[in-house]
Amino acid sequence: MTLRSFLRRFPLWSGSKAMTRGLIRTSRVPASAVLVQLVVVSGNAQEVVEIGDRVTCSTCVIETGPSVTLAPPEDVLWFRSVPMPSLARDRQGNYIVAPVVGDELIAVFGADGTYRSSFGRFGEGPGEFPEYTIWLRTEIGGGDTLYVIAFPDVLHTLAPRAERSLDQVRLPLPVRDAVVLRGGTIAVQGNVRTAAGITTIQILRPDGTIEASIAAAETDADQWEEWRNRPENSSGTRWDMRRVLARSNDHVDIWSAPYTRYRVSRYGLDGTEKIRIDRISEWFRPYSSMPPGAPIRAPTEPSVSGVHQDADGLLWVAVQRAPASFSPIAEQPGDGEGAPLDPYRDMNRFLHTTVEVLDPVAGELVARREFDEYVKFVRTPGDDVSIYSLHPDALGNLDCTIRPLKLRRK
Repeated sequence: MTLRSFLRRFPLWSGSKAMTRGLIRTSRVPASAVLVQLVVVSGNAQEVVEIGDRVTCSTCVIETGPSVTLAPPEDVLWFRSVPMPSLARDRQGNYIVAPVVGDELIAVFGADGTYRSSFGRFGEGPGEFPEYTIWLRTEIGGGDTLYVIAFPDVLHTLAPRAERSLDQVRLPLPVRDAVVLRGGTIAVQGNVRTAAGITTIQILRPDGTIEASIAAAETDADQWEEWRNRPENSSGTRWDMRRVLARSNDHVDIWSAPYTRYRVSRYGLDGTEKIRIDRISEWFRPYSSMPPGAPIRAPTEPSVSGVHQDADGLLWVAVQRAPASFSPIAEQPGDGEGAPLDPYRDMNRFLHTTVEVLDPVAGELVARREFDEYVKFVRTPGDDVSIYSLHPDALGNLDCTIRPLKLRRK
């Protein structure tokens, strides 16, 4: 049996229910260990903007530019679609993709898409990743320093182009998303229960400890505790506790949006919610949770999957949606624990994406474009906007296609 066929049959990202339960539970960091500078609760935003479904600029269109294709050498590594890898671009134009499958976990491609190198093995030493690693988040910092968070709780700091390991620290909580701000400050999405409630964004010191805990969730802490302790929810997650993060175009503040509500807020590091944008839409109704596997098996609701602010201050928001022709993916035959989805499946058949451009100052929906594929934003050190998606080639292997986005007035 070849390595690839082995991984197709026994994907590295699959784990026992016991492991899953251990990774998804809210961190129980003692409140005394968290310096809470300011906890923001719902309704305290300095400015609240409501934006409806009407596109105000009838001549504005979202255009895609020339694409770059990352085609990994099949004898070294390959891409998988579940989970979809994170992709960042440094200031030299190199693309860093993680995780990949094969000899190592992090792959580096040149600006033209040519494969250059890879880094990161399974293990317990410096620059190595635990064998249960299924998800990596890549971020570019100052000097093209590469920050990689291995879910649930290890922060790796790597030299530019992932040439070597500089440092790694254990974080005090499971982390789902992260952004690097000016001065190397790292903000992460992870839930901490404090005396003021459950906060969803943590500001970290270089050693990984929590400096500030901000952005309180609307969910009552006691209700959350009761919900997650029910046996039927032990392997699920409350999606209203999950957030996507982005940095402001000056790299000083944090933009954050819940998966389950089209609401985008800008937070300062002191916890001040400077502006909150409520996107009022009939096709995006707020909800609290989804069954495990959704929306792959039950795409009843859309979810916010990415936010990016460009040089003009406009917000680009990506919303994951099911196509109108969707039919659920049947579970594959497996043992009593159930088998995971094929990690090399073409997910564009089951997930599409709506990209919208919002003007926070004018309070307007400027433009909208539907993509009949699952796209995500490239993490870039600048303010330009790019998306990437995975597509099977003639042999069924997944390639990564990257395209810049531009807002143009006809």
